[in-house]
Amino acid sequence: MGLRTAVSEEALLKVRLESGRTVEEELKALRALARLLDSQFEVMGVKFGADALVGLIPVAGDAVTLVTGGAALATSVRLRLPWHVHTRIVLNLVTDAGLGAIPIVGDAFDLFFRSHKGNFRLVEHHLLERAAKQTGVKRAPATKQRAPG
Repeated sequence: MGLRTAVSEEALLKVRLESGRTVEEELKALRALARLLDSQFEVMGVKFGADALVGLIPVAGDAVTLVTGGAALATSVRLRLPWHVHTRIVLNLVTDAGLGAIPIVGDAFDLFFRSHKGNFRLVEHHLLERAAKQTGVKRAPATKQRAPG
């Protein structure tokens, strides 16, 4: 069975997955968490999230955001996404926590490295691909890059 006409991401968000939930339902909490951790606040045009704030607490702050960011990994594992997605998520989290733990430089790094948004986009991409495959359609080219939140 070949792929049929292209459909938009909005249509694919409504597809019900094997879990019984729609793609949109699966992504809702993860999108909110990524926004909170990476871009919830803005000062003088610079967006930042709780990751950068909590990261100011030496070692413990980065450990907390590492564990909190594990929600993307838990979602990826629960939905049985490919192993390379799990690996990328872990690498993003370890990079964020490892470099974020360096005094001063790590705090600046936390302002600009958006590991949680990147992890959200990884999960989103693979769920949309799964929905397209499940329905036998192909994804329409995205007209604009969507950001969480």
